[in-house]
Amino acid sequence: MLKKMLSKATMRLIVIKGNSSLRQLEKSSKNPMKENEELLKKILKNNAKTEFGKAHGFADIKNIEQFRKNVPVSLYEDYADYIERTKNGEKNILTSSKILGYSRTSGSSGVPKYIPATSASIKAYVKYTWTRALALAVKELNKHGKKYSPGRGVFLSPATNEKLPNGLPCSNIAEIGAMRYGFLYPFILTIPTRNLFDVHDGDYIYNIYRFALADEDATFIFSVFFSINVSQLAYLRSHWQIIVDDIEKGIISESVDIAPELRKKLAKKIHPMPERAAYLRKQFEQGFDDTLLKRLWPNLTMISSIGNASFKPASDYVRGVAGDIPFDFSIYGASEGLVAACYELENCNMQLLTDSCFYEFIPAGEETDEVLTLDMLEAGKQYEILITTQAGLYRYHLKDVIEVKGFRNKMPLISFVYRKGQYFNIAGEKFSEEDARTTIEMFNKAHGISVNDWLFYQDDSVVPSRYALVVESDEPIDWDACVDELESIMGECNKRYPGQRQKAFISRMIVQKQQPGTHEAWAKRCISLGASAAQIKPVHFIDNDSKREFFLSRLVKE
Repeated sequence: MLKKMLSKATMRLIVIKGNSSLRQLEKSSKNPMKENEELLKKILKNNAKTEFGKAHGFADIKNIEQFRKNVPVSLYEDYADYIERTKNGEKNILTSSKILGYSRTSGSSGVPKYIPATSASIKAYVKYTWTRALALAVKELNKHGKKYSPGRGVFLSPATNEKLPNGLPCSNIAEIGAMRYGFLYPFILTIPTRNLFDVHDGDYIYNIYRFALADEDATFIFSVFFSINVSQLAYLRSHWQIIVDDIEKGIISESVDIAPELRKKLAKKIHPMPERAAYLRKQFEQGFDDTLLKRLWPNLTMISSIGNASFKPASDYVRGVAGDIPFDFSIYGASEGLVAACYELENCNMQLLTDSCFYEFIPAGEETDEVLTLDMLEAGKQYEILITTQAGLYRYHLKDVIEVKGFRNKMPLISFVYRKGQYFNIAGEKFSEEDARTTIEMFNKAHGISVNDWLFYQDDSVVPSRYALVVESDEPIDWDACVDELESIMGECNKRYPGQRQKAFISRMIVQKQQPGTHEAWAKRCISLGASAAQIKPVHFIDNDSKREFFLSRLVKE
């Protein structure tokens, strides 16, 4: 009873913090350029005495123009040696702030990158993820005259909890934050310990649902990406019986793969719950329809996951079991820095976070040396984005292309479009990931199906080259018979494609089938190379040799 009271009190405090975050979003929308320039000055002042700051004259920089003159646009390779030195214990290299850990990402080639995390960068993630999302959920309840019933949340993303030889955490920003705020986890999440369930602990998805389903008062679901929700729901569909049986008996079945030490620890935190088990069994037997989640957790008020364009098919899938539960499409950012967050539920357009990074923009698709600040952006136009962070990256080229969807007061509202360089250009058509994604979405809609695991690659085995679509799907579709339809849709999404086909500059596309489990196997491979499971994004383009060898070696042979 005491723990439940403490949990309710903690959740109310988090909502209060979240309301403060929402007020900051509103305030920053009114004079964003002033706030962003002030952040840049703060970053330069704080790091003027670092090795990087001295080399680039931070102390003498008075304005943005001087900043650009002194500091070139950069990529990770420009920092690799510096970061290696900080990992070996050297201080005041890139940042004067204490480095609390490293956010490790697989990178586009599968080779890990190590991004320093500081108190300021972690604070931004804490401020604009859970606290903001929960405040939005309560605000939505109040709008409809409903009362907020404080309850813990279901966290679906796994952890890795790995450390460098120097003892610093090395996984992703959420897990680094967990090292500092993990003592609150048993009060705000259905996870019973201060650590997130680890991918190395065995069947971590079982662990998540074993405790989440036992808590009838859960009020929100949170994961990093909607694609994680999809895979976890697939697991739940095939494993709910054993989980519910264990909840009924107050055990963890011996058939479940769990590290012995963790099993022993978790066993102390469970007891038989026959009434809850009977209720759950009835709900699952009723089916996986759009009322399922609300039936499992009647107080569920919000589902929060990154839901930009890359993950739209996944969010649509989750909607099939979520019904009218509001979605928070969360944040947009990278290991390098948090860029934007949603300011309202059910809206994918996000506002830039002027207290997280300093932003610069390059017009996308144009041959220009022009670099813009956020007050110079125009609605409907696309831009590459540069960030200067509070953790030692300066004018860092994210290689992401965003589109300005409109404005909130004076603040640009943005949406991720595609990653720069991830497009094919057989004959000048520049077929982008956005074009590919829209093609699949239109095809899915036309046939009433849901193909989520797919990718394109450029097939040079014929002359001229052609596009190849590879699908991993059980949908009853005659793919060969659909090639003309797919090409027609590709032409709607990329206006240059039909002309280049008509001129015979590009051969007729083909569709190939992928062996079942290939995309899941790729995710496991990335994890084995050091990537965090929470950071694995869908592969929709084969754009390097590593992906080419992996995916094309796993095609279904006709």
